[in-house]
Amino acid sequence: MVEERVGGEFAAAVAGGKAAVIAHWSRSPQVTLSVRALVGQLSAAGYAVLLSSSSPAGPLVWGDLDLSRVAVLRKPNVGYDFGSWAVALDRYPDLAAADTLVLTNDSMVGPFASIAPQLDLLASSTTDVWGMTETAQFTRHIQSYFLGFRRGVLRRPALAAFWRDVRHYDDKQLVIHRGELALATLLHREGIPLGAAFPAGSVVGLADNPTIIGWRRLLEAGFPFVKREVVRSPHLAPDGDRVAEVVRDLYDVDVADWMEHDEAHGEGGEHG
Repeated sequence: MVEERVGGEFAAAVAGGKAAVIAHWSRSPQVTLSVRALVGQLSAAGYAVLLSSSSPAGPLVWGDLDLSRVAVLRKPNVGYDFGSWAVALDRYPDLAAADTLVLTNDSMVGPFASIAPQLDLLASSTTDVWGMTETAQFTRHIQSYFLGFRRGVLRRPALAAFWRDVRHYDDKQLVIHRGELALATLLHREGIPLGAAFPAGSVVGLADNPTIIGWRRLLEAGFPFVKREVVRSPHLAPDGDRVAEVVRDLYDVDVADWMEHDEAHGEGGEHG
């Protein structure tokens, strides 16, 4: 692993404060608008941001984004998002002690608008584990594209052991079952309650995937993201061919601008 860039304020901002780790992959060194916008908003909200990148490309190109609170950790392209997060937690142990730690990935297009309302919900949550969307698909769980951990809960022995024992699978389905779903099972067993901006059943049926089946309702409810998979493969979602129209009407942005360089953003970045 190599630290390509470490912002001068990153390390000092982590301990006891707010931090975010973004799992990233792209064939291109050009950082997408979605990742730049997410990093920029998290940084502006006071988060120290670590991009855990398995991109095989050369030094990443960020444009004029302020990176003073940002670090980039380059790692081998294995393990999908859970592998990227586990490497980051091992490399920077203070992350687990942060009062608020966000683990997120680059599988969403957006944010098309401010995520301050969602970050405020996380900050005011009475639960120690929080997410954007919850589903009962397979088992009740928070979808792993955006996870929030409060009050140093990751220092609990069972959770520390979970992240220490993460295996770097190349099979996406194995990552889902032994990462996302296994974490949900562990949290239930440990009696750790979960919170979500959109609880299971609030957007779509309990067993449906809200980011696919409920993409439009989420956008209309102020969730400024759409799953990249829906934009690329609109046949997977109801009215998926209307994503660009709906985003333009609701957020006054052109999805095509957000998909620039996305042809280089392949399966290595699809999670959650």
